[in-house]
Amino acid sequence: MMNSEVKEDIFDCILRLEETHIQQGFEEGYEAGLVSGREDARHLGLKLGFETGELIGFYKGCSSLWNSPALLAQFSSQLQKHLHEFQGLLDKFPLLDPEDETKDEIKDELRVKFNIICASLGISKKQLVYKGYPNPSSNLDF
Repeated sequence: MMNSEVKEDIFDCILRLEETHIQQGFEEGYEAGLVSGREDARHLGLKLGFETGELIGFYKGCSSLWNSPALLAQFSSQLQKHLHEFQGLLDKFPLLDPEDETKDEIKDELRVKFNIICASLGISKKQLVYKGYPNPSSNLDF
């Protein structure tokens, strides 16, 4: 009996060794995945944050120009209302809270309001060219 017990112990060791290597490989792969995932998420967050900042900055510049007293006085009351609402949305945009879930909804509302204002002013997308540095994002839609 002792001889069969020795054989079982040897095979148990081999099976445990394989399980140990599988577990070690899983743990190392999991840790490497966490590090890689965090880095990928960081880069994606920076890219999306930059694009959002670029878009909001562009909108704020347009709003500032359109709401200047010299221009504002020339616009119809309906257009002035749209400009006031547009500025209100810009003021409401959560720049300092990237996890605020309302940001996407506000961004969509801004895009719609911007298109209404541009149409009211007779401005086409081709006339508004943003020349950012170094290059504007390809996702900068109007």
